[in-house]
Amino acid sequence: MKTDNNLSNRAKFVRTLLTVGSVGVALLSYFASIYIIYGHSYPSLSLLINKDFLITCIFISIYWGTIEVWLGLNEVYRSRSYGYVVLYHVAENIIGVILLTFSLVFFGLANYGRDVIILFGLLSTFGSICIKLAFYTALKHFRRNGYNSTSIVFYCDREGESILNSITKHYEWGYQIKAIIGDQYITDIYKDIAPTYLDSEAKIEEILTQDVDEFVYARKYDSSKEILRFIDLCQDLGVTFRLYSQFLNRISANTQLRYFDTNAVITISNTPTNYFGLLVKRIFDILFASCVILCGLPFFILVALLIKLDSRGPIFFKQKRSGLKGKIFEVYKFRTMVTNAEELKAKLMSQNEMDGPAFKMTNDPRITRIGRFLRKSGIDEFPQFINVFLGDMSIVGPRPPLPNEVAEYERWQLRRLAMKPGITCLWQISPNRNSVSFDDWMRLDLEYIDNWKFTLDLVIILKTIRTMLRADGK
Repeated sequence: MKTDNNLSNRAKFVRTLLTVGSVGVALLSYFASIYIIYGHSYPSLSLLINKDFLITCIFISIYWGTIEVWLGLNEVYRSRSYGYVVLYHVAENIIGVILLTFSLVFFGLANYGRDVIILFGLLSTFGSICIKLAFYTALKHFRRNGYNSTSIVFYCDREGESILNSITKHYEWGYQIKAIIGDQYITDIYKDIAPTYLDSEAKIEEILTQDVDEFVYARKYDSSKEILRFIDLCQDLGVTFRLYSQFLNRISANTQLRYFDTNAVITISNTPTNYFGLLVKRIFDILFASCVILCGLPFFILVALLIKLDSRGPIFFKQKRSGLKGKIFEVYKFRTMVTNAEELKAKLMSQNEMDGPAFKMTNDPRITRIGRFLRKSGIDEFPQFINVFLGDMSIVGPRPPLPNEVAEYERWQLRRLAMKPGITCLWQISPNRNSVSFDDWMRLDLEYIDNWKFTLDLVIILKTIRTMLRADGK
């Protein structure tokens, strides 16, 4: 019988090596940033190594090591993209720098100034990305040449054709298809890719005894009995069993295996149930909103003056919106329209460019001169950080709708109220957001809810900054 102890030990070694490498890059970056800015002031490098420096290095080791594991950056996935590596390492270093800054202030450690922290973050981000990209590039090169490969057997019909196509197109994933067993359609289409055999359970057992790592069951089924037989067969032979199904694709989001006594039950929820992750999300919201409000206060005062000089009326615009589970709250924004905008809206409804209950209009005459700039840049949304701090909103989440819009929702659209509304969302970072239909907008919000994890929030925040710099909003 095959055993995977060696593979498991090798995987643990690689994960440990990647974690140590990430921590090492961060430590070297911190030392380099201090030396680059202050090195000329020290006659000897040993003078830089003081007690506070060592304590700071301990914090860096703990934070970067923990974040590396938490974000799964030390895991080696055969199908991981370079974009994932870059974005998640940017997120890793942003979180790490924020935590380190708070630690330096809270524990009164030697603070070398903002320049050192910024340079440290840049060096650490650049170094960790370069090392990981080099690592994955080397892995893909070796896998293309037949090293570090996994041999698999496919048992499929048209139901599993998509996953079979994905694996056959990506040689760099390192999967070697040893055999394909299926109906006449599958054997005719894929006979040039690997040895193919017509559906035969006896043939499957024969092939699985010939040095096979994984068995992929990717076919339509009406009963679990057949699947259980193959699971037992794979367990007996020491082969990893994988099940691909359109049904699993449908229920994969927010699905957990729960137990009633010893009875396993698949539980499907329509909202995130990662309570620790949601707690981290709330803590991040409070810290991030506090930083924006405190650091951005001078800028907010300037914007307030420009609004007052541009038109008569209040600085802030308050409006009732529907929040989590339909709870009504008042949202705050910088005023970008004339004071009687709501009265004028009824006259402009015939020019609404958005299908569904939402209202959007290019060159809306109600928008003031400074308001047009605030909207295009997204600055008008900044007072909503007050809503975030109060707990009515989150940094990332579906945009809060008007109650009268919610009254016109179709049933499937109501689920977007199952998560706390946010300042930014998937719709706002879409390249064609100004032309997205209302239904597609709603689907983007549901996609966010179904796939939510804290790291997705970080990616959306980074892309929102890019969107703000483009200033292409309406």
